[in-house]
Amino acid sequence: MKGFVILILLVHHSLGDSNPFTADQDNASKDNWISRLYKDKLKGYNKGSRPVHNHDHNTTVYLALSLNHIDVDDLHQELSVNAWSIMTWVDEYLKWEPKNYMNIDSLHFDDDDIWMPDITLYNSAQGSDVQPFGHVPVLANSVGQTYWFPPTHFVVKCDLDLRKWPSDQHDCLVRVGSWAHHGEQIDIQVMPTNETDGVMVNNYEENKQWTLVKVSATRSLINIEGHDSYVEIDYTFTVKRHAKAHATYITQTTLVIILVVLVSYFLPLDCFFSRMLLHLFAMGVLISCYFTLFNYLPDNGGPVPLVVRYYSGTLILTTISLLSTIFLTSQGNCCSSTTSVNFSRKLIGAISSAPVLRNSMPQQPYNHLEAEMVEEGEATQTESSTYNEDPGISSLHIKRVVNFLLLVLFTVAYLVDYVVLRSVTI
Repeated sequence: MKGFVILILLVHHSLGDSNPFTADQDNASKDNWISRLYKDKLKGYNKGSRPVHNHDHNTTVYLALSLNHIDVDDLHQELSVNAWSIMTWVDEYLKWEPKNYMNIDSLHFDDDDIWMPDITLYNSAQGSDVQPFGHVPVLANSVGQTYWFPPTHFVVKCDLDLRKWPSDQHDCLVRVGSWAHHGEQIDIQVMPTNETDGVMVNNYEENKQWTLVKVSATRSLINIEGHDSYVEIDYTFTVKRHAKAHATYITQTTLVIILVVLVSYFLPLDCFFSRMLLHLFAMGVLISCYFTLFNYLPDNGGPVPLVVRYYSGTLILTTISLLSTIFLTSQGNCCSSTTSVNFSRKLIGAISSAPVLRNSMPQQPYNHLEAEMVEEGEATQTESSTYNEDPGISSLHIKRVVNFLLLVLFTVAYLVDYVVLRSVTI
């Protein structure tokens, strides 16, 4: 009895020691079966022919996208999309009985060894030589259903309308389809997903400058007279610029300029140089901001953005305000009759004192003209003193009224321009 127990323990110990070897043998055996299955399925396989036994039957390819990242190039007007493509179809030559191959029910095939749908990007901005799909293995199961998940990079042209910059929104189209097969051979369908038909955004990384508003996929059958019809999938990406910094820069600088210009109208009317300096400062800031704004805008030859037009309106209003200030504050200093008379008297005196003119022409006309200028100056001074003593409306009162009207006028004009500018930028 004791010997029988020892024999059982020895047998159990020997079996326990043999388990690692048995597992390694099983793995090696499975690798052999995988290699055998791979060779059996590719024996006589023609990857240049559609994987159907009856070529009257078409091959249906289901297509979907899982977005990772998008970006928009303003200067070149291009949309770039990084995603994972999801394609599935039935390969009738890749079917087998799992029981004949150690119950192996799925296998990876190299994409260079089997038939692949020739789906390509129709409206590529990089040319037809650039392949948008990466090279990764294809997964096939025992019933011939194949799955391909290649990394995908699309670059397409997108016509950007910058009239509403920096709050512009654009629709960019990505168009894919079969290159060599018509619709009766390869039927491309949009794969339904849990989120949006044909597009998944659960792994999407937000772009700091561009917001993905929506994305949709539509299938179209294109019929061309005299040619075979073909199927294409159109992915429409709606993107909106996210540029709060640009909007703040534009609106705040405009607001500061408006305040500086309007404050100048509260200064006394005789503060000519102070008013001039405030207006010149405002115009200098506006012009520098104007050129800075053009550095932000891409030169794509499209329509002029509305923000540029309204910014130009602010510059025009400031120029008109400057001219109005010059006319209002300098009228009494440089256009008065007393100043004109004094200047005329000096001019007549200089002419009459010239020796050449005194010798060549008679003296009486000059003395007579000088006497008339003296009389006119005295009459002007008398009228001025009488006018100043008049208790009615004086020129100072008129200037103050005009100054107030200009303040009201430019306040309304600036507010309208600022409100419109803010509505465009935000």
